Amino acid sequence: MKKYLAVDLGRTHLKYAVITEELDVLNEGKLAVPVDNKEKLFNAYKQVADLYRGQVEGMALTMPGVIDMEKGFAYSGGVYLWVRNMSYGEELSQYISMKVAICNDAKAAALAEIGYGSLKKVRNGVLLLILNTGIGGAVVADGQLLNGERFAAGEFSYMRGDYLDRENKQDMFAFSSSIDRLCKIVSQYTGAPTNIMKIMAGLAAGDENVKAGVRQFCDQLATHIYNIQCVLDSQRIVIGGNITDEPGMMEQIREAIDRKFDDALYHNIYKPEIREVTFHNNSRMFGGVYLFRRLYEESGK
Repeated sequence: MKKYLAVDLGRTHLKYAVITEELDVLNEGKLAVPVDNKEKLFNAYKQVADLYRGQVEGMALTMPGVIDMEKGFAYSGGVYLWVRNMSYGEELSQYISMKVAICNDAKAAALAEIGYGSLKKVRNGVLLLILNTGIGGAVVADGQLLNGERFAAGEFSYMRGDYLDRENKQDMFAFSSSIDRLCKIVSQYTGAPTNIMKIMAGLAAGDENVKAGVRQFCDQLATHIYNIQCVLDSQRIVIGGNITDEPGMMEQIREAIDRKFDDALYHNIYKPEIREVTFHNNSRMFGGVYLFRRLYEESGK
C-alpha cells in the first residue's frame, strides 16, 4: 500500500503525518517553525522527510498563500512574508531530495472534500472555512477547483459588505465572520469574555444570551453567503472550521441563510444546499495527498 508524507504548515508549527492511499493516518507529529527564516523552515521540512525516507512516495505540503499547485509556484506565503514569486515546490524538492506537491491550505481542504467528501461529484460548489482570523475558501466550477487568473479564486476574506464604508473596512468578510469576531459579538451579549469552546457549550446548554450573539453572527455570515451565491449559483456550500463541531451552530447558520433568502427583494437566486465538511482535523493533509496523487500518479510524472 502506498504511503505519503503529508505536511501542514501553520503560523507557528508544522504538523505532519504518514497517510496511506486508504486515508489511514499514521505517525503523526508536530514541530515548531519560524515565520521569518527560510533556512530553518526548510531544515524542519528535511528533518521530517529524513524520518520517512524510503517509506513514502513523497511530500504533500499545504501552506498559506497564493499557490499555483500545478507548477508548485508560490506567489505569496501568507504570514511567511519572504515567500514571494518563488518556485517553492522545486526548491523544496531539491532540498529534501523527494517529490513534493504544494497547495494552498484552504484549497487543500477543498480538494479533500472534492476527492473524498462533501463536494465529491458536485459540479458547482463552494467551501467556506470559518477560521480564527479570517475565511478560507475555494470554488468548484464544472467539477474542477477554480484557480482564477492569479490563483486567488476563493480568497473570500477580502470581500466587502458595506459599499458606503461606514464601518471603516471592518465589514470585510475576514473581520465580520471570523471566529474572533464571533467571540466578540457573543461577549457583548453575555457581558463576559468568551472563546469558541464556551460558545459551543453555551449553545448546547441553550444559553439565550449565547444564542442571541450567535444569531447576529450568523445573519452577517448569511449576507456574505447570499452575495457569493449571486455570483456563483452553487449547488452546495460546504462550511468548515471549529464552529461546525456543534450541531446547534450549523442549525443557526441554516436558519440565518433561510431568513436571508426568504427576505430577498427578488426571489430569483437559488438557495444552495448547506452542508458541513466531511473532514475536520486532517482535511488539509487529505487534500494534499489527493493533489500529490493527481500530479504524480494520474499524470504519470
